[in-house]
Amino acid sequence: MNILFIADPNSIHDEKWITYFTNSQGFKTYIIARKPHFVEYSNRDLNSLPIIKSISDFSFFWIFRTIRSARIIKKTILSYDIDVINIQYAEPSALWCLLRWYFKKPMVITTLGTDVLKTIPEVFAKKNFINKLVGPAYQYVFSKADWVTGTSQRQLDSITEFSGRKDKMTVVRTGVDLERLKTDTRSFFPLKDDKPFILFPRYIKPIYNHEFCLRAIDWLPIKLKKKYRMVFVGKDCGDIDYQNSLMETMSKMTDVDFSFIGKQKQEAVFELYKKSALVVMTPVSDGSPVSAMEVLLCGVKIILGPLDYDQDIYSENVVRLSSWDPTELSETITTLLDENTEHDPLSPEVSKMMDMKYNMEIVGKIYKELAEKN
Repeated sequence: MNILFIADPNSIHDEKWITYFTNSQGFKTYIIARKPHFVEYSNRDLNSLPIIKSISDFSFFWIFRTIRSARIIKKTILSYDIDVINIQYAEPSALWCLLRWYFKKPMVITTLGTDVLKTIPEVFAKKNFINKLVGPAYQYVFSKADWVTGTSQRQLDSITEFSGRKDKMTVVRTGVDLERLKTDTRSFFPLKDDKPFILFPRYIKPIYNHEFCLRAIDWLPIKLKKKYRMVFVGKDCGDIDYQNSLMETMSKMTDVDFSFIGKQKQEAVFELYKKSALVVMTPVSDGSPVSAMEVLLCGVKIILGPLDYDQDIYSENVVRLSSWDPTELSETITTLLDENTEHDPLSPEVSKMMDMKYNMEIVGKIYKELAEKN
């Protein structure tokens, strides 16, 4: 079976999802990337995903550009005998489902959180000319796609709310490669020594709200600032202007030991999780983050922001803030480190929902069902 992904090869989520099927018997995978994602990926040192082409985004106004991109998709479908098209992240690529009649192949929309919880709902809230056109288009494509998956039930509920869709919707979490997580990763540890540390692993983009964490760090007791290093990940790999503002703030906090490291291999990230005293993630918008699943499976304490996270996954061994008050985060960090208690083991049910193999087997069945009916 041949699957065409319209995806971001730089996304950890997309990479894990696609790689699973690339390595699965009975599947061949191909990728069409949005042009900015393609440029970013082509500049990476290690390129392993099967990218065929890049395309411009669907646009009602740049109609000839849209036609050219649609032809690239159609030619790819014919050249590689594609059975199913899977759109990863709905905004804006879900709009290609408007051309389902032209592509003549089943189309799956995979949502990740911010796309259907924040960005697309904002289209309906804004009353300008563009959004009055784009809003009904999103409503239509979600109601007519052959299948929709989301990484939490809350995403599917949001889709039902703005599109009316109620069937052929499935919660599918990218999940964690448990075998890879459980391997010995000690040789990948990227820090210079074994000083205890608090880890802030989300990459350097405004949506991940690191300035909020820095305000909370500033409020920490002196004894904790002396004992623990604050480790941030993704230097020079995200929004450089945002990074510079964070580094300027860090430079003024002379009583804090910061380590700001670059993008890491997956094994290095796993080892950071395993050795951290505490992990903090406070994005302003989030789906069902795989990174948080990995932390929980490593048996490490984690603090999440005051968002409506998936209760099925993020109820055991998670501390969730009640507000965007940095003093609350500071007090929560202090309390958890002072308690020095171990987590209870995750229940088998929760561990299963985090298992990538379990989730991807669900997707594989969806692909096969759609291909057989087409």
